[in-house]
Amino acid sequence: MGVNAPAKTVVFHSVKKFDGKSFRQLLPGEYTQMAGRAGRRGLDEVGIVIIICWDEIPEESDLKGLITGKPTKLESQFRLTYTMILNLLRVEDLKVEDMLKRSFAEFHAQQALPEQQKQLLKGEGELSKMNVAIDCIRGEPTIEEYYEMVVEVEKLGDHIQETIMQSRAAQQALTTGRVVVVRTDLLPLISLGVVLKPPSSTNKNAIVLVLNQDPSFSMPDTSISNKKPEIRGASKLSEGYYRKGARDIEDEYSVTGNIPRKGTGVVNVSLPYYGIAAGTGYVVGEIDSKGFVRVCKNKLRVDPVRLLEDVSTAAYSMTVQQLLQQGKERPNEYPTALDPIKDLKLNDLDTVQEYQKRQTFLQRMAKNQCHGCPKLQENYNIVHNRRILKEKLGKLRYEMSDDALQQMPDFQQRIEVLQEVGCIDCDLVVKLKGRVACEINSGDELVATEMLFENQLDELEPAQAVAIMSALIFQQKDTSKPNLTPQLANAKGR
Repeated sequence: MGVNAPAKTVVFHSVKKFDGKSFRQLLPGEYTQMAGRAGRRGLDEVGIVIIICWDEIPEESDLKGLITGKPTKLESQFRLTYTMILNLLRVEDLKVEDMLKRSFAEFHAQQALPEQQKQLLKGEGELSKMNVAIDCIRGEPTIEEYYEMVVEVEKLGDHIQETIMQSRAAQQALTTGRVVVVRTDLLPLISLGVVLKPPSSTNKNAIVLVLNQDPSFSMPDTSISNKKPEIRGASKLSEGYYRKGARDIEDEYSVTGNIPRKGTGVVNVSLPYYGIAAGTGYVVGEIDSKGFVRVCKNKLRVDPVRLLEDVSTAAYSMTVQQLLQQGKERPNEYPTALDPIKDLKLNDLDTVQEYQKRQTFLQRMAKNQCHGCPKLQENYNIVHNRRILKEKLGKLRYEMSDDALQQMPDFQQRIEVLQEVGCIDCDLVVKLKGRVACEINSGDELVATEMLFENQLDELEPAQAVAIMSALIFQQKDTSKPNLTPQLANAKGR
C-alpha cells in the first residue's frame, strides 16, 4: 500500500505482497512508487529506504531486479463503445477522432507532432530541390521506368532466387566457367560475371569474377596491393605453359596445350579483388545464393589456377574478353538463362512463373536505353534518393493523420456495424434507432434496441419484460438453469 505523503524513511516489512490469490514479489513499479516517498523536499538531502529481512535475506538478483527493473508499462483503458460513438456523432462540434487523440494511448504520438511537422517541412523543401529534370544523353529520360524494373526484380528475387539456388540442380549448374548475372554490394549495378570457384562443403559462397558495367563507378585499385607474394622460378611452370621472353616477368604465361594444370585450391588473392583488363574494370568476390540473379546456359573456358593461385593478368585479360564477347553476341540482352523446368528441375508452378517474370524484367532492363549509359548510376541515385524521401514523407503524413490512431480500426469496424443495423446512414447521421440506442446506458445497447424495434416484448407483462432485458446484464456465476414460465420460454426462443 502506498502512502500519499512524504517521509524521511520508508520501511518495507517485506518484498512480497498478497495479490488476492497468492504471495508474489513486488513489481519494480510498485517498489518505485512506495520507495519514492522517502525524502522530504526542502528538509532532507536524501531519502532512506529500509527492507526488513525477517527470516532470510533476499537474493541479490531479486533485489537488483526490484530496484533497477523496468516498471510496468502503463496501458490506456479507454475503449470505444457503440453508445459513445452515437453520442459523439450527434454533436456537430466534436469528432470521434478528437476524443481518441485525448486518450492516454495517443499521448506519446501527440507529443511527437511538433517535431514531425518540422521534419515534414524540411523534407518537402529537400524534395522540391530534388525535383529537377534529369539530364539524359541518349534522348528522352527513361530512368524512372528502369528504376521500377530494378525494384520489381529485387521484390521477385528475394525469396525466389533463394528457393532456386537451394535446389540440387542449381548447385550443380554453378560450375567453373558458368556465366551468371549477379547483384553484389561490391558494384553498384546488376552485372555479368563468370564462376571461378563453385560453392563447396567448406564454403557455401561461390567466387565470381564480375564485370563493372557502370563507367562512372570508381573502382578501388587493389589489383596490386591485394596480391599475395608469388614464388618465381622454374617450379612455377608446368606442362602446357611457357614463358614469354627471357626476363622473369610476372604473368607472362600463355597456354600451349589442352592439358590443365591441377591446383592446390588455395586462393592467393585477398577478396574482394579489383582490377582492370581489356579496358574494363572487374572485381573478384564471394557471392552467396541470394546474389545470383540469373544462371545462364553459356559456359566459358577459364583457368581458376592462373586466376586465383598464380594471379595472372594475362588470364584475367582473357577471361574479361570472353565475358565482353558474351555481351557483343547479344547486344542489349543478357545471355539466355537456364530453363527453370528442364535445366533447374523446378516443380512448383508459382515459383516457375515468378522466376520467368523476373527474367522478363531483366531482359527489359537490358534493352532499356539507360542500360550501360555512363550516367546510369548518377541518374539512378537521383531517382532512388527521391523515391526514399517520398516514402519517408508519406510515412510522416500517415503518422500525423487520424488514420494512424491506434483505435481507428476498431472505430471503423464499429461504424460499419452501426450502418449495417440501421443506427446511422452512409453520411454518419444518427437515425431513430441510433437515438434510441443512445438512451440505453447498460447492457448490450444494440441487442436491446433490436428487441424493441422488432416488438419482441409486446406479449410480455412489465415484470417479464424486465426479466428478459436483465439477461443482457446478468453476471451471476451460477450454472443452474432458472425455471421459466411458458411466456418467458417463448420470448427466450425468439
